[in-house]
Amino acid sequence: MRKDIILVLMALFVIACCSGCTTPASVENEERPLKLGVMPDEATLPYYVADAEGIFADHGLNIEIVPFMSAMERDAALTAGELDAGENDPVGVLLLRNAGYDVKIVSLELQETGDKMRFAIIAGSQSNISSVADLEGREIAISSNTVIEYITDTLRGDVQLQKLEVKKVPIRMQMLLDNEIDAATLPEPLASYALFQGANLVISDAMLNRTISQTVIVFSGDYIEKHHDSVDTFLDAYSEAVSRINANPENYRLLLVEKTRIPEEIAAEYKIATYLPPQQYPKDKYDKVLQWMQSKDLVQHEIAYEDVVFVR
Repeated sequence: MRKDIILVLMALFVIACCSGCTTPASVENEERPLKLGVMPDEATLPYYVADAEGIFADHGLNIEIVPFMSAMERDAALTAGELDAGENDPVGVLLLRNAGYDVKIVSLELQETGDKMRFAIIAGSQSNISSVADLEGREIAISSNTVIEYITDTLRGDVQLQKLEVKKVPIRMQMLLDNEIDAATLPEPLASYALFQGANLVISDAMLNRTISQTVIVFSGDYIEKHHDSVDTFLDAYSEAVSRINANPENYRLLLVEKTRIPEEIAAEYKIATYLPPQQYPKDKYDKVLQWMQSKDLVQHEIAYEDVVFVR
């Protein structure tokens, strides 16, 4: 009888030891945060709201927001597996896909509206440029093979430009303000800041009769495959954050200014965007970006919409 008791106790001890060995790995997997790469861009405000107001936590999500100062560094982290998701743009996504990286667009993020630009061609105060036609033959600072060049080409139409490569946006803006260049394509909020400093608006994406300036939410294909439900939950939480911002945008001005580095001089009057609820990236927008990239030989083969855009 005593021998049986000893055997039972030994068996329970072995089970307890095995459980102790496996539990930490399980807990580690459950507690591993979803790492979300962001830029200092107004498009990322819903992420910060969802984090600050506990929306992610209320949906059972453990999110780590990882800030970057350059898209190149963000994309390198994503392709190295150091990030699970993040903001991006369609040009950037197709460049990654063309290079063989499995990333997918899970939703639209933000786009221009009729009263809120996202990108603009701005002319120097001494350039005598006031219209797109005035840009003919003039020098414009851009970042080649990026969404900036796509926006530039879309806005300029048939006007021929001399493109000057200036990758860093703050330097591009400063060269414009110093009248070292005729014009530049700038994103918000630096476009508004340049105008505040006396530069001239030539054309913005908000002045067209169609949207051209979408940013998107991307996830790695591997994360989607392993955590399909978490992607849906993430988008639900994102939607709640968007609803709160759109209902009371002024409540989030300080957070927007802090996280997106809106210059102090324009912070109080800067127009807060109307954010989009999660929705599928449209195929017609995808096709336009793909055709432009193929025309520049940035994409050497067909990349199917169905392979890039995640459908809930």
